[in-house]
Parts: sequence; C-alpha cells; structure tokens
Amino acid sequence: MAGDDMFPIAPAADEKKNQVIRYTTDLGCGCLFTVTVGCMVALSVLGFFIGDTKRLTHGLDYNGRLCGEGQMANKSYLYYCGFLERNGDYPKSLNYHSKSCVETCPNSTEDKIACVLPEFVNTTMLGAGKQNNLTFDSTFDIQITQSVVYQTSYPTELHLGRYCVPKQTSENDLYSRVLNGPLKKVTQINDTVQSFKRGWPVVLTLVILAIGLGLAYLLVLKRFAGILIFISLWCGTVLTGLGGLFFSIGIFFDPYNELGWYQQSSPCFLLTPGPEARVWSAFIGAIFFMVCGCMYISVKNEKIDESIGIIYATVDCIMGSSAGASFLVQPLTQACLGTFLTLVLFYGGMLIYSISEIDHNFISMNGLWVPKEPYARELMAKEVHPWYWQTALTVYVVGAVWFMLTLFAFFQFVIIYAVCDWFFLENTLEDNPEAKNLPAALAKRKGKSVKVNTREGGKRGYMTTGVDGTQVVHVQDPGRIPDKIAVKQKLPLCIMTKGIFVGLRYHLGTIALAGPAIVAFAPFRALSEVLKTFAGVGEDDEEGLDQERWKFLLFGGFRLLATLLDETCGRYSVTMLADVVLRSTNFSTASNDAYDFILDAGGAVALLHGVTNNFATFGAIIITLFCALLSEILLETIPVFSNTTSNLYVPSPGMMTLVVAILAWGIGTSFLSLFTMSADTLLFTFAYARDNYAENLSDFLPGNLQPLVQNEIEVAPTLVLQPQSRNQWKRLHHTAAKYTEQLTTSVHNSIKQMRGTSEGTPLLSTGGLRH
Repeated sequence: MAGDDMFPIAPAADEKKNQVIRYTTDLGCGCLFTVTVGCMVALSVLGFFIGDTKRLTHGLDYNGRLCGEGQMANKSYLYYCGFLERNGDYPKSLNYHSKSCVETCPNSTEDKIACVLPEFVNTTMLGAGKQNNLTFDSTFDIQITQSVVYQTSYPTELHLGRYCVPKQTSENDLYSRVLNGPLKKVTQINDTVQSFKRGWPVVLTLVILAIGLGLAYLLVLKRFAGILIFISLWCGTVLTGLGGLFFSIGIFFDPYNELGWYQQSSPCFLLTPGPEARVWSAFIGAIFFMVCGCMYISVKNEKIDESIGIIYATVDCIMGSSAGASFLVQPLTQACLGTFLTLVLFYGGMLIYSISEIDHNFISMNGLWVPKEPYARELMAKEVHPWYWQTALTVYVVGAVWFMLTLFAFFQFVIIYAVCDWFFLENTLEDNPEAKNLPAALAKRKGKSVKVNTREGGKRGYMTTGVDGTQVVHVQDPGRIPDKIAVKQKLPLCIMTKGIFVGLRYHLGTIALAGPAIVAFAPFRALSEVLKTFAGVGEDDEEGLDQERWKFLLFGGFRLLATLLDETCGRYSVTMLADVVLRSTNFSTASNDAYDFILDAGGAVALLHGVTNNFATFGAIIITLFCALLSEILLETIPVFSNTTSNLYVPSPGMMTLVVAILAWGIGTSFLSLFTMSADTLLFTFAYARDNYAENLSDFLPGNLQPLVQNEIEVAPTLVLQPQSRNQWKRLHHTAAKYTEQLTTSVHNSIKQMRGTSEGTPLLSTGGLRH
C-alpha cells in the first residue's frame, strides 16, 4: 500500500496507467446526509430539554397531571369517568375528556372518584340599566360553570399495568369502546416504552447471545462447512414454516382479549388491536408459508459441493493466520455499535415524541382567550404539541432510517476494503502440511479410506486431521502435491481503521446512496433468485415438458421475469461497493459497471458469485427465531417480568420479542454478511486483478483461491471493467427474443396438431368416388 489515496497496490513508476487516485464521490449526497444527521441531533437535544418521556408512559388526568408523578405520586392508574346516565352498575357511555388518577382500579360501585363534569353554559339577556356613570342599553350575560364532583365508580380491571378499563360484560360494549377508542394508539406507544424500560435486561442478554451464536457459526463453519450448511438450510426452512403456522392460527383467537397468551405474544395483535389483527395474521402467515416453500425448493436444488471451494477460500481470508482477529472484530463491533445506536435513536425518538405542553386555555370570546386570574384556574386541560412537532418527528424518523441503512452499508464498505487489502498482500512460500502428512498416511495407512473423483478418474485416498485441526483428504499421487504453498503476509491490525477513514473522507455520499438502494431492492433481488430457482427446475425436466408445452412456457416466463428484475434491480447490491473500493467510482457508475462486470467475467467468478447468500440468510433466520423464541419464554415464565405486581412487570412481552427479533436479525446478518461479502469480494477482486495486474497476479493470488480459478488466471474477461456505453437491456432483449421464439413455436405446433386431427377424420367419405 502506497498511501491513503492509493488502492489496491503501489504500482511501479512506469505503470502510471494502473494507478488509482481516490477522490470524493457523490459530494452533494454526503453533505445532505451530514445536515440530516445534524438536524436529528439538534431535535434530540431539544427534546431532552423541553420533552419528558414520562408523558409517554403515564396517563394524564383532566387537569393535565401525570398519574404516578408529582401531586399524583400515590395515584398511578388512569380511570375514565362516565356520564351521569347509568345502566345498572355501568354508565351508558364514558366521557373520555374526564379522566382521573386513582390509587387502585375500582372493582365495584362502592368507591367515589373525583370527576370533572362537562361545562354548563347559561345565557341571560339583561335589560337597560345604569352603573357608575355608565348607562347600559342592553347586556348579554354568559355564565360558564364547570365542577368537579365525586362520582360513583363502576367495575374495572387493570389494563397493561396503567389503565382502569370497564370489565368485559355482555351488558354493554364499554370495554371494546375504550380499547378501540382512546387507548388504541396511546396504549401501543405507552406499552412499548414501558416494556422497553423494564425488559432491557432480557434484551441485553439475548443480544449477547446473538453475538455468541454469530461468532460460533463462523467458527463451526471453519471446520465443518458442509454439514453446518446442510443443517442450516433445513433448520431455517422448518423454522420458517413453524413461523407461518404461528401467525396463521391467529385467525382463531379473539382480538378483544388483550390478556390472552397468544394476543400478548403475536406482534399482529399488539400492533393492530381489533379485527384487523386477524387479517394481518393471515397475511403474514401466508407470506411465511410462501417463503418456506421457496426455501424448500432452494434447499432441494442447492449444490453445496460446488460451494465448498469458495467457502474454504473465504474462511482462510477472514479466519486464517494472516488475518488474525481483524475480520472477527469487525462484526462484533458492528453488532455492539449497531445495537447501541439503535437504542440511542429509539430514545431520541421518544424525546421528540414527548415534546408537548399542557394547555389550560379553553375559554375564548370573539376569538380572544379569557385571561387567567390569580384567584381562579381552569379545571380542564389537555396535552398539545407545538406547531413544528409533526415536521420534526417526520424528519427524525426518515433521518433515523437513512442513518441506520447508511451505517450498515458503511460497515459493509469497511469489510470489503479489508478483503481487497488482504487479497493484494504478497504471498510467501511455506512448507505444505499436506505434503508432510501424505507419505506417513500412505505408509501407515492411517486415516479413513475414501474414494476421490479427479479429472484423471477415480483415485484412492485417506482422510486425516491437518495441523490446524481441519479434515484433509490425501490422494494417492504424491507427485501432484507441491512441497510449498503460498501463504499471505500478516494483515495490518489498523486496516479496519483505514477503511473507516477512506469511507468517511472520500465515499460518504456514495455509501449514503448505496445503503437505502441495497435494502430497497433486496426483495426484488430475492424474488429474482426464487424465479431462477423455479426456472432451474424447469430446465432439469425440459425433455418431459415437450409434452406439456404450457409448463415449458411457464418456466420460460420465470426466466424472462428474473432477467427483467436482474437488469432493473440486480445492479443495486453490495457488489457495487467493491467497485467503489477498487476504482473510486460514484454510485451510478459503480452500480452499472459492477453488475455487468460480474456477468461478463464468466467462469468461476460468475458461477460462484452470490452462491453463499442462501447460507448466510438461513443462518440469520435460525439465530433470529431462536433468540425470539427464547425471549418469549423468558418474559412469560420469569415471575419478575410476568407478575403484574412486580416493579419490572413487562406488559407487552410480544413487543419485546419483536424488538429482540429485529436486533438478532441485525446481529446475525452482521456476522454472516462478513462471510458472504468476503466470498463475493474475493471473486470480484480476482477478476479485477486479472484484468489490471495480470503480470504479477501470482504474487498475491490467495493460495486457497487458486484451485478454483487455476484455469482462468490468464484468461481475461470479455469486457474490461472500464466506464463505457453499453446497452444494459441486451440480456433482457435476448431472453425475451428466445421466449418469443418458444411461444411462436408452441403456437405453430398446436395449430399443426389441430390440423392433423382434422385431416385424420374427413367429413366426407371418399370410398365411393369414381375417377
């Protein structure tokens, strides 16, 4: 490395054409991103000084006082007063503006609760009169009277640890009115905040567990790649199917029973109270089952053996002796920093959301508020937000999403930078442990006897344990095993720091654009992979489909749609960041050139690029579902969190499970994306180095990558990775033309068959015709 502005290697003095000068890309977007983050910080500081998160977790009585705080310190529960007309033990309707704080929720009609009555307006027209040198012709007298009275209570039950709601009874529907009225949105926010404040020990514990599982997955992958991938694929498929079953059974549960175990566990019932919860449960369950079906087909057609080579090469990169702990520290840092910043952003959002004030001004005449007097104060008050509140909240939410997407894209950039740097480290020749172990294994015949398929045919060999503990297969052909192997030099420990500096200094704007684009187009890229999986099934049975032409056309349609999605959405993937690292390109150039370069490179690069994505996705699913299930079990079974009388009672365990699932997914993907991005970056960097540094490629080509690309080292890709005009729709046009040809052929064949059937049964018999 020649300096911070040089990448990936320092070329000789006479090779200036290969020198890459790094420059700032997408500066405008970088400035906009910086301003947005600055506004988020300013709004959070404003909320810290004038907001109060207790307003989100405590009810407000009719006078604007917080239940459980200040004057109401011993009255922690909010009670809705009723109107004067009653039907048995209950009022006919509730006055949602008349709310009082109570010590305990009344269970009968024996309590007396202070409630504010609706205002009473009395008007009187007064006649003429005289007072203090003033002569009145007429006077319109208005008297507004409002009183606080002690009202007879009605039977209630505690709801989510804060609210006294009418008991469920067949006599009235007051319970459902409250839940779908004033508490429909307020409860969701208050409940989430309160659960988060009390259940954070469980969240923290499971975050640490997710980090451990991600690290363990990589370590096990190093030694038992094949069996781990096989188990992960099937476990992920089964767990996804179980998730679909869990959501689907929600259609059988009562959406108004807020205290049921399922209602407390399902995010659909927590986020959408009422009948809508059933609809969302059915919809999400159907999505889970569809994903499970696609995963099953993908697993059935997954060729694990073809991926083992790139897996071992990637493991050597991120966990080999030359890398040290540089790569493993990165996902650990990413998981911890990502979790911390997520919590900080969540708290900042709470601060901004809590910006409000208590408004006592309810009386006005001719557009003018009646001035306050020292001897009188209003009884009624309400919470109001300032004029800028909605705009501030929108800016913060949009900025927070953009910030997190950019943050994860930045982490990906740093990993790719480190992989590229590792790739261009010079090799050193060391003794080959296989060459030392082979003669002893053959002489003593130690190890398990296996049959190995080679290009020269089947050979016998032995499986032994290498010096690093991995399983090594030895072929009985000592002459083909070299005495020396290429080993990378030590990767500098500061490589991650250097990647961070380069990303912030030169490519912040490009990364800020790439982050949202990668996530936004990810579902379409996943759909393309699913369609290609189905299309692959059709190709395997192409001969049998000749008899069922419609199936052949269906699979051809899958291929056409997959090509369309690839051409429009496949360009916006993590691969574009590799192009930014290697060539210092902007967002537009990187997204177009990187995608075309992979396809035009051909060979092992195009074949194996992206092949590890499924493995990482399935592993992340396992980590996520395991942590989510464990969270639900802990919050439901540990008394300190499940007992309503406990100070740490979590009113919404399902919401906390959802939070844990989101964090576990982010942590799992941070570890497993290290593996997938490293694999794809190695292939991409090899193709780039083959094109630009062919003369000294053997000096730094990783040893474990050589067997995969041995026959392609000297074969340059058909299209050089340089900015140039090209028709990005040519592949789509080719696929569409092929599909049209198949469709035309099918129609012609169908017409011929119909004609053949008609000609075989003539309408008139020709047996009696004479010539």
